[in-house]
Amino acid sequence: MKTKMARNLPTQIVISLGNQIVSGQIASGSVITSDVLEAQFGVSRTVVREALKVLHDKGLTRARTKTGTIVLERHEWNLLDPDVISWLQASGLGRELVRDLEEVRASYEPWVARIAAKRRGSKDISVLSNSLKKMTDAFYQEGPQSEAIGEADAEFHQALLDATQNELMKRIGKLFIPLLKIRDDMVRHVVDDGDFLIQHQAVLDAIIEEDADLAEAAMKALLSQAIQASTDARKKSPRS
Repeated sequence: MKTKMARNLPTQIVISLGNQIVSGQIASGSVITSDVLEAQFGVSRTVVREALKVLHDKGLTRARTKTGTIVLERHEWNLLDPDVISWLQASGLGRELVRDLEEVRASYEPWVARIAAKRRGSKDISVLSNSLKKMTDAFYQEGPQSEAIGEADAEFHQALLDATQNELMKRIGKLFIPLLKIRDDMVRHVVDDGDFLIQHQAVLDAIIEEDADLAEAAMKALLSQAIQASTDARKKSPRS
């Protein structure tokens, strides 16, 4: 048990400092020293070193010779890192990323749908159909507030990426999947109809028919609806 707890110590420090940095409790430009962290968390220098390395890798901090560790500006953070995304969401700052995400998706994902329509296999169709069924069942059985809708939505868009058979496109697109959860959480309270299901079905139908033009157009329509839902959510939110 002690060994397991010891292994978790660096992670606990990373989570604590990560949340404080992202939320602004520890401001950019601040200097963090190992001595202070050792005293604050009651851990060894080795544990502190491991934790700081993780924060460095996430772009939140940088070691500065003879000074300590400096907290970096937001533009240097790895904003596609799942932990950074989680901390942003917890601090209420994830909405800004959603706006950026949707601008990228508007130009990127219609092309994904187009290529998927040309290259999809029978397995891809099966996965896409199953994801849409999960989305539909969750909506009608649990209601528009169901978290299962967002999970199935992420599965659907991941399956689209897989259907392109393009390794670079899959890797690039996978970076955006964690952000979909923030977006789905944000719009859940403003989406109360099933139009998004119809839009997803239109994308799937076009891909089944191997109609690249129609798949691209259907995805553009889906994203247009998604952007409107996000806009409505931001207007209703006091933190927008």
